[in-house]
Amino acid sequence: MTFPSPLIGILGGMGPQAGLDLAEKLTSLTRTEGDRDHLPFILFSLPQMVSDRTAFLLGQQATNPAYAIADQFEKMASIGCTIAVMACNTAHAGPIFDVALDLLRKKGITLRILHMVRETADYIVRTWPGIRRVGILGTQGTYKTGLYDQALRDAGLEAILPDAEIRQHIHDAIYSTTYGIKACPGVVSEQAGTRIRTAIRHLLDLGAEAVILGCTELPLAVRDKQMDGTWILDPARIIAEKLIRETYPDKLALPD
Repeated sequence: MTFPSPLIGILGGMGPQAGLDLAEKLTSLTRTEGDRDHLPFILFSLPQMVSDRTAFLLGQQATNPAYAIADQFEKMASIGCTIAVMACNTAHAGPIFDVALDLLRKKGITLRILHMVRETADYIVRTWPGIRRVGILGTQGTYKTGLYDQALRDAGLEAILPDAEIRQHIHDAIYSTTYGIKACPGVVSEQAGTRIRTAIRHLLDLGAEAVILGCTELPLAVRDKQMDGTWILDPARIIAEKLIRETYPDKLALPD
């Protein structure tokens, strides 16, 4: 079978609902008149294959998810994917992302992989040149590695980070086995939603002029584009728009 080119690859499963959410955003941002106008993409969702990114970055497990990630990207390239993304913010941390890229380079694999975090920082600069202070919600692994801090600094922006208690509340909203988003697919619990919204208001109180939902589970709980007049940014939506611009730009239905 010959697949269309360009062909998009989405590496999901981290978690599975976040991968589906990114695919849905890719579809909803596509200008179409019927089925055949939609963009060609392949979604890999093999959650058992990739160990937890935050657990690795916090030193709670020895297995680097980079190896499983690189293996799936290699399979994407082998079936014709030309450009790919990961539906996981934390997986873009250097100890994972850079290792995966190095593994692919050593095998001569040239699949283009977009970096969701850097693209988000660039998007802010292009879209709101007056914004300088950007709040970050994310996993403990994201905070420990300074993933968004560095990307924002490189773009000339300042990262506003929540205090330790709020960080733990975000972690629990994502990972709690009783009410966390990962444990309650399809329905975000009231407790998780409340913790996330409280965290956003905390960042606004600290002077954030925009807030990034820097874990792909978080936009599942917060669909608002603004809160108290401040932009709430979804990196999955931003990377979906970037994918269309880089592959089939005439298909982009510009978001309002």
